[in-house]
Amino acid sequence: MRGLALNLLIAVVWSLFSGEVGTRELVTGFLIGFVILTLFPQALETGSYVARSQAVLGFLGFFLRELTLANIQIALLALRPRPPLSPVIVAVPLRVQGEFGQTLLAAAITLMPGTVAMGFSANRRVLYAHAVGLSSAGAARASIVKVEDRLLAFLPALPPRPVEVTS
Repeated sequence: MRGLALNLLIAVVWSLFSGEVGTRELVTGFLIGFVILTLFPQALETGSYVARSQAVLGFLGFFLRELTLANIQIALLALRPRPPLSPVIVAVPLRVQGEFGQTLLAAAITLMPGTVAMGFSANRRVLYAHAVGLSSAGAARASIVKVEDRLLAFLPALPPRPVEVTS
């Protein structure tokens, strides 16, 4: 939080020194502040802010790419005379912690064509999802875990659970 406050302060100071207080000056100041915080994270003790901001931007780029690819994949399936839909329902153990992170994961996979978050287990440790157009339940689970991995770069994770072995 300190990094964000410092970045906002730099944006306001930049705007005041530029002679005009407007959106363009504030955005420019914010970007300049971010560059300063990126260049000097140890001296300003803002390393986690910079790393988390970069992870958020990385997630947005990843999400837009995956969204585009999913749209193309579903469009190609829809154009086939007899599309091999192969619908599956999967249970994905969650590592992302908190309602915000879990809801963000559910929303992200639901926005991608072919995948719908159906709900959570009672203890919110498992996400249930429906997917079409993927080769198997394992592929559906892997695509959801890939999105969760990107979210975990900037959101807190739950501690790992012991693996249950059944014979």
